[in-house]
This record gives sequence, C-alpha cells and structure tokens, in this order.
Amino acid sequence: MKKYNTFLVDADDTVLDFHGSSLAALKAAFKAFKKEWSEEYGTEFFAFNDMLWQKLERKELTRERLVAERFPAYLDRLGVDDVPGEEFNEKYLSYLAKHPLYLPGAEEFLSALRKAGRIYIVTNGSEKIQKSRFRIAKLETYAEAVFISETIGCDKPGKAYNDYVIAHIPGFDRARTVWIGDSLTADVKAANEAGIDCIWFNPHDKSTDGKAFPDYEADCYQEILEILQID
Repeated sequence: MKKYNTFLVDADDTVLDFHGSSLAALKAAFKAFKKEWSEEYGTEFFAFNDMLWQKLERKELTRERLVAERFPAYLDRLGVDDVPGEEFNEKYLSYLAKHPLYLPGAEEFLSALRKAGRIYIVTNGSEKIQKSRFRIAKLETYAEAVFISETIGCDKPGKAYNDYVIAHIPGFDRARTVWIGDSLTADVKAANEAGIDCIWFNPHDKSTDGKAFPDYEADCYQEILEILQID
C-alpha cells in the first residue's frame, strides 16, 4: 500500500511558473509607462522581491507593508524616479492576475497525484490575485480545496496557517500526508513545524539553509512520483 494519499502542494514555482508570469507582468508594466526594458530590471526585482517575501515569512514584515512599499522602493533602487510606485503596482498586478503559466509537466504531475489521492493547494499570496490566476489556470480542477494565506489571515510558515489547513481537511491523517513545495523557508519549514513529511522540489539545485529539513528532495516531477510510488 502506498504511504501517502493526501498531498499539500504549493502553487508558485512548484506547479505554476510564478517567475515567468512575474517577469512578463514586469515587462508589461514598464511598457505601460513607455519605459524601455532592461534585463537588469528583472534581476533586481527578483532578488529584492525574494528578500521581502522571506522577511514576511520570518514575520519581520507585514503583507500590507510589503504591498505598499515594494514598487516604490524597487523603482528607487533602479533610479526610475518618474514612475509612481502605486500606479506601477496596479499595472503589474493587473497583468499578473490574468496570465498564469504552468511549469512544464506540471499538469501531468497534478493529474497523476489526483488519481492517487487528494490534492490541497497551500499558498501564500493575495486572495484576489491568486484566485484569478488559479481560476484562469483551472488549478482548482485538480484540488479539493485551496488555502490562500490572505484569505485565512496568516502566512506560511506558521502554526495558525498549519492549524487552519489541518482543521479543514476532512479525515486528516498526518501519517498519510505529504507536503510538496519549492521553498525551504515557507513549505519545508511549515511541514517541519506541523510534523508532516515533506518533499522539497528543488529543480535549480539550491543548497539547504540548515534551518528547514526536507524528508525527501527531488529535482523533477518524475522523481517526486517515484518517491511517492505513483506510476
């Protein structure tokens, strides 16, 4: 008998290509303000944005401050002083909400998981943006439920988030549940804190941080399915 039949699956950069969607949204926002695109804009944004989200996960920054301060600070770092940060944010989010992308092979992966048990999406992010993206991508056709941090009122990782998810999964069995995600600081740490087995999806061969401890590590979907003994 296969051990796991309940799969807690992160969305962004686990099954959805948030990096690709975000880059396209960033380019669209600059174009809306008639600014010529530079590759350094993308490099700077992803480094800065990742740093902010890690602060959020460590409870060093609130979601409200992240949203309000991200683009004004980002544009200031670039020396772009003639574009209003709030308006840039609106352009970016508007595009992001309407153009989700799956990672290559993600839909086949989700289909395989769906045949083997129940999928629950566990994600940080804005309720409005995530719901729009998931609806367009039809992500919810694979999942029993979606748990968005802003909807719940608390973020991954955190006991309140974990408790909410566990309480809203009928017949939850910790021993038969596995958490699958790409983030050490959000997914692996959340699974560790909840006492749930975890597969770290690590296609880019990142190093562990010594603070979160995956039970398994996989660099592709096929490897995850092999770990789960799913054909």
